[in-house]
Amino acid sequence: MRQQGETYAAFIESELKREHDRRSALDARAIALSTTSSALLTLVFAITVIVTGKEYQFSSAGARGLLLSLALFVVAAVLGLIANVSRKYQVADRDTLREMTNGHWTDTEVDARNICAGLSVTTIATLRCGNDFKDDLIRVAFGLQITAILGLVVTVGWELRTTIF
Repeated sequence: MRQQGETYAAFIESELKREHDRRSALDARAIALSTTSSALLTLVFAITVIVTGKEYQFSSAGARGLLLSLALFVVAAVLGLIANVSRKYQVADRDTLREMTNGHWTDTEVDARNICAGLSVTTIATLRCGNDFKDDLIRVAFGLQITAILGLVVTVGWELRTTIF
């Protein structure tokens, strides 16, 4: 027969693990986003020079479109880097941990499980808040990256319409 609170404690423990795993996945996505934005930015410069030649003069609309697309790649890369920055989250402090070994060592198993679960819930709540912020930044950066790619395709297509056709 299960002890009082074991089911809840196990659930809370699995939520804490899931939120830590989510943080790791978000950090990896943020770095990948920043890397791809930077790589696409470099690639755009290279391809633009190769396709148009170094003597090519963009129209004013084309130049604005190209600069806007490049700026969107830069902003997406920066947002990816910001999303990767560690966010503070609350954990049991030193005094609380010491109190567990000094003042609460003789607590019943049920009381100890309850206190530990309560501390984990606080950690989960603050960790989730930071992870949600990272996720929001990544979504915005991804949207900017897509917009930059579309803007670039339209701009280069517009500029090359007379050359190709």
